Amino acid sequence: MTDYDNSNTRISVHEIIDGRPVPGDWDDFLAHRNDTKRLFRVDISTQESASLNNIINVIHKNPLIVERCLDPDSVSGVYAYNNMLSLQLPIPEDWQASAHPKLSILCLSNALITIRTNTITEYSSALLNNPASIPNQPLGTEGLLFSLLDNIVDRASELTLKARLSVEQLETDMQQIVDEERLGRHILSLKQAAAHFEMALEAKHRTLMALLSLDTELINLRRIREPLHDVVAHVEHSLRYIERVEDHLGELDRHFLLLLHDRTNNRLRLLTIISAIFMPLTLIAGIYGMNFRFMPELSWHYGYGTVLLVMLSLALGLLWYFYRKGWFR
Repeated sequence: MTDYDNSNTRISVHEIIDGRPVPGDWDDFLAHRNDTKRLFRVDISTQESASLNNIINVIHKNPLIVERCLDPDSVSGVYAYNNMLSLQLPIPEDWQASAHPKLSILCLSNALITIRTNTITEYSSALLNNPASIPNQPLGTEGLLFSLLDNIVDRASELTLKARLSVEQLETDMQQIVDEERLGRHILSLKQAAAHFEMALEAKHRTLMALLSLDTELINLRRIREPLHDVVAHVEHSLRYIERVEDHLGELDRHFLLLLHDRTNNRLRLLTIISAIFMPLTLIAGIYGMNFRFMPELSWHYGYGTVLLVMLSLALGLLWYFYRKGWFR
């Protein structure tokens, strides 16, 4: 449910009742944000620092939270404040994207709040606005946190598989090179995308490891520590997978350079054959193009035809020689 919505700021509130999200109310959340018997899930989307500052100050007066949420270069990790736990991690939308939006997560004793200041696609927007039911997870902020992190990591695993499929398609395309320059740019863009995606996975892994080692009384992390280990294992698997994708891209890049080298050699071989054929022909033409007064062949009736026949014989002979030597293979 969207409780507050304008052109730049959007707030969605759900109350978790019996493990299921029920549309809630922003004012109701503010009135009961310290009621530990109720559990809320809030998603805030804004690109205005003033709006975000006003919203956060209502919940928790700490300027560092707003600063980290709005800073695109802020380091992913876990930060503890008074009565609040803050997490920041990237949520890749497309593995080929040059930059990945960051998600800020605020954990209160009875609420999980997500803050995003970047444009996010419908997939992640639905994930953040409509939290999944968590009947098999412990109720509480820690249960909501685990459910969200698990979904984000699952999404990253899907993108890792898409990366592999993209590289396999590239390998197929390389069998029939049409535009060498375009293919070279495509390989370079995929290598850069894989590097950026790996950095996003590393940031996610770093945040999860920091969360596992955190000891706080704000939320009961011990209840989700064991399933969090499985989530970390999935991230590590994705990291190993994307490293193999990068290695494969490196091999394809080297193979592409070899193909270009072979094509260049073939062109040079053709130019060499043409030059070798025309060198003796040019020599003959140069000799009979000299303006000497006494050249007996010039007055011979069959001289012109004989010279042409000799030149043609030389050209055919050289072509046959190069063919026998395998220069046309």
